[in-house]
Amino acid sequence: MSNAADLLRAIAAFSWVALAFVAFLALLRVIRSQDAPLAKLGIGPGGVTLEWAEAKFDAAVSKSRGQTQRAIGNVAKRSVIERLRTHAGLLARARILWVDDHPENNAALIDLLREFKASIDTSRSNKEAFELLRKGQYDVVISDVGRDDEEPGSGLKGIELAREVFETWGHRVLLFTAQFDPATVPNLSDKELLELVKGVERTVFGRTNRYDEALHLVLDLLERGKTA
Repeated sequence: MSNAADLLRAIAAFSWVALAFVAFLALLRVIRSQDAPLAKLGIGPGGVTLEWAEAKFDAAVSKSRGQTQRAIGNVAKRSVIERLRTHAGLLARARILWVDDHPENNAALIDLLREFKASIDTSRSNKEAFELLRKGQYDVVISDVGRDDEEPGSGLKGIELAREVFETWGHRVLLFTAQFDPATVPNLSDKELLELVKGVERTVFGRTNRYDEALHLVLDLLERGKTA
């Protein structure tokens, strides 16, 4: 009887060891899957270095040819570079749609995001954007405000896009543009202006034309999606 009891205890102990080993392997697989996007950067699972992130950011700002309205101070620069470094894996898993009738204006920032292996599709019109949105899922949608190339006088196409994206897909759009002020839109009645302002507040996540602020907003959206 004693031998049987000892055998049962030995089997139970072995089972706990085997279970712990299986759990360890499962945890290791999860960790490796999370680090996999970082491997696409050619950098180990410890993440990117500050020097690497800074070099890519500086290159993007240099290529922008002064399209950002204000110079980026050292404190703001360090803040966004540190965030790029610590969230490289999040960017590497991101899918972004960028809508602008002049995509060349955004080439430097798009190239920077692609350096971090973000997947970015571009479109020149709302129509093209909606077709892409129907085909695939995006974590972030970025747009300019006006697109005169789309049709004459289409100065609020980005606002129209934001409304449709919010109502259909539940996403708030990020506007990469000069600081848009609805009050400057001509030929609107007070009621129409109020509705426009409310619509922007409801459907637009943020708006800027600064690289550091745009990157912070992108990461904010990605973090929200991660915890939703």
